[in-house]
Amino acid sequence: MDRRTFTKLIGLLAMPSGKSFGKTLKNTNIVVIGAGILGTMIAYELIKRGSRVTLIDKNYPASGASGNSFSWINATYPKKPYSYNLLSQLGIDAYRSLEKEFHFDIKWNGSLEWFKQSSQQKNLVAEINEVKKYPTFTPVDLISKSEAKRMEPNVYFGNKKQIAYSKSDGALDTVQAIQMIQNKFERLGGESIFPCEFLKLNQQNGKIKSIETNQGTIETNQAVFASGINTDKNLGLNISSTPTPGIILRTAPVDNRFNRIIVGPGVHIHQQKDGVIVLGEQGGAPLTHIDRLKERPSIFPSKEFEQMHTERIINTAKKFTSGLENIHVNQVSIGWRPLPKDRIPIIGRIKKMQGVYVSMMHSGISLAAIVSKLISEELLENKNIPILDHFRPSRFG
Repeated sequence: MDRRTFTKLIGLLAMPSGKSFGKTLKNTNIVVIGAGILGTMIAYELIKRGSRVTLIDKNYPASGASGNSFSWINATYPKKPYSYNLLSQLGIDAYRSLEKEFHFDIKWNGSLEWFKQSSQQKNLVAEINEVKKYPTFTPVDLISKSEAKRMEPNVYFGNKKQIAYSKSDGALDTVQAIQMIQNKFERLGGESIFPCEFLKLNQQNGKIKSIETNQGTIETNQAVFASGINTDKNLGLNISSTPTPGIILRTAPVDNRFNRIIVGPGVHIHQQKDGVIVLGEQGGAPLTHIDRLKERPSIFPSKEFEQMHTERIINTAKKFTSGLENIHVNQVSIGWRPLPKDRIPIIGRIKKMQGVYVSMMHSGISLAAIVSKLISEELLENKNIPILDHFRPSRFG
C-alpha cells in the first residue's frame, strides 16, 4: 500500500499493536534522560498518555545537539534503506499532526540540493532515481536549473542541469519547539530537573530500582535514554561513532530572502518565519583540530576564532547566493552530532538491562515527532512495534 493509505490507517499515528509482552504499564514512573528535541517529545508523549514522568538533563533543555543544529526536518535521498526512508516520511506526517497541538515555527517549503563536484552530483541523481523506486511515494524530484531559479531567485546553481527538490521538507525553530513542549509537559504534571546529570543505574535482580544523579537518587523502574553523544558513556555501550561537530550561525531577522532550505556546496541555509537566517556548515573540523576538540566545546575559545569561522562560512555561502549582504550574525555555536555506528537510528530496549530503553540517532530532529509516539506506545503498552524492528540496539550484539 502507498504511504497515504498507511498513514490513514494508523489514524493520527496510532500505531498497530505489534507483539505485546503483557499488561500495560501506564502507572509506572519513567525517567527520561536528555532534554533535547527527542527526549522532550518522548517525555511529553508519555505524560499525555497518563504516565508519571521525570525529565532530566545534565545542563538544560536544548543545550546539546538539538539546540545547536541546522534544524532540518527531512526525508531526503540519503535516508536508506527503505525502512529508514519510510520512518522519515512518517516523521514529517507526525510533525504536521503535532502542529495541531503546538504553533511551531516550521516552514514547509521543501529543500533544494545540488553538488559542485561532478562525481557527487552524479551520485545525487543516481540516489534519487533509486529512492523513487521505493514501494511508497517519496516526494523528491529532479528539476531543471531554471525551475529551481524561479523558486529561489537569490541562489545560483552553477552549471548543474538538475537540482534535487524534496517537496515535503521543513525547517524548525528547534529551541522554541523544545521550550513549548517542555512547558506543556510540566503543565500536564511532568517533573523537570535541570541541571541533573545521570551517574549510574541501580539494579536489583536484573531490574532497575532507581538511578543515581548528581542531584540525588530518583526512584524508577523504567529509564529512557535520549542522551545523544553521551549514550555510550551512560550505558557502557559501544553503538556510536565519534561525534562530529557542525558550526551553526544565526543572524538577526531580515526581510525574506530564502524560501526553501538551500543545501548548497559546503553550507546549508534556511530562513525562519521570524526572518532569522540559519547557516550550517556540515563538513566538520579538519583532522589537525581533533586534539583541540576532545572536550567537545559548544563555543569557540576566542572571539577571533569565532569571527574567522563566521566569515569563512558566510563567504562560502556567498559563492552561490546573493541574499547574505548586510546581515548581522547574532549567534555562533558548535553542535556535536551523535552518530550511530551504521548511521541508522537506534531505538529499543537494552536486553541485558531490564527497564532500559535507548533512542539515539543523527536525524533526531527529523524523527522526533514520530519516534516519540512509537516509543511511548511500546513502553506503555509493553509491546514491540514492527516498524521499529530494523532499528533495534540488539543488532550491535
